[in-house]
Amino acid sequence: MDERLERALEFANYRITLSNQKRNIRTRMQILQTLHYSKGSFLADPITIGFVSALLSVGKTKGVIVDTKDNPIMIEDLDDFRANLIEKYSEASNEYKIQIDKVNKSRNIKKLMDW
Repeated sequence: MDERLERALEFANYRITLSNQKRNIRTRMQILQTLHYSKGSFLADPITIGFVSALLSVGKTKGVIVDTKDNPIMIEDLDDFRANLIEKYSEASNEYKIQIDKVNKSRNIKKLMDW
């Protein structure tokens, strides 16, 4: 096989593997962001954190939040709920950063796949 063609094929395989790894990392982050609280399942993302913070800023101490399965869940302690959301989001974001940095430093398929 022509050397240029071989290098092009190797690069294409690298790009496909890189794309798959990044997609897997994003999926893992979504899993890590899942918070189970008051018999509900919530996504600890900036939107949810912001909404709960808005409720707290207008003086609410409890409220109904719709979870990821579209169930309305009564949250009795919004302050504790927000703290849990922030903790979950921070953990997931830190893990995401570590894994993305690791993938971005990989310059060949072997390093990318951790072989």
